[in-house]
Amino acid sequence: MTSLQEWIQALPGDGRFTFTTAEARAQQPLITAAGTEAALGRASAAGLIASPVRGFHVVLPLEDRRTGIPQWRLFLDPLMTHLGLRYYVGLLTAAAIHGASAQIPQVVQVVAARQHRPISLDRLRIEFVVRSRAADAPVVTVTTPTGYLRVATCEVVALDLVRYPDQGGGWGNILTVLRDLAPQLTRAGTKAALALQPTGPELQRLGHLLDRAGAAASAGVLEQALFPRRLGWVSLDPGAPASEGEASRNRDATRDSRWRVIVNVDVTAD
Repeated sequence: MTSLQEWIQALPGDGRFTFTTAEARAQQPLITAAGTEAALGRASAAGLIASPVRGFHVVLPLEDRRTGIPQWRLFLDPLMTHLGLRYYVGLLTAAAIHGASAQIPQVVQVVAARQHRPISLDRLRIEFVVRSRAADAPVVTVTTPTGYLRVATCEVVALDLVRYPDQGGGWGNILTVLRDLAPQLTRAGTKAALALQPTGPELQRLGHLLDRAGAAASAGVLEQALFPRRLGWVSLDPGAPASEGEASRNRDATRDSRWRVIVNVDVTAD
């Protein structure tokens, strides 16, 4: 019977970089649960593994053993399966994968069907936002050493950035990202992204920004989706302070009549 450390070190040769505590116990059936935990602790101390959540472990490639932090692409999909979370890589993380060059946060942004607390491994942090229809989102698959990742399409990224502007780095950064993504936005992709059932105000805000980003075809799809609806005026930034002074600024703000959007914040792309 091989030792647990020998079994762990052999996993990458089989194309595996993740395993669970239950799988480790199955390799050592004569060892107690406490003995398995102790052996895993020794493997961690030796820099062989990292554990982003209890019961789930990542075998560290040689290039990551100095830092003790595995590349997130190596383990994210198996981790989401372990947690039972329907997910896709989204927002600025997905935008960067698609080639956008705007300000990128030092976190991995994941959209999931239900909430989960952030996961941290030293300097690596995975944060979650909730979309109840995450399982319906159009995605592209990106190959990794352990399989693949579900990554939001450019059109889903655009919708999510408007829905979660704080996670998008603010409206100026969002406009910058949309300009970077504009050449990749298609009518078919935009129609598919509507499966997420965005609200009317979200479509209005995105339509306004897509016009400014030069994504006319995608904006046209949103206009068609909004055509049957009775639209009221919406503020571009719904979170802007509702003070008396702000109300005055809203009266003086630029109004986009095509989308019925009150441009109540200065938005400048980088």
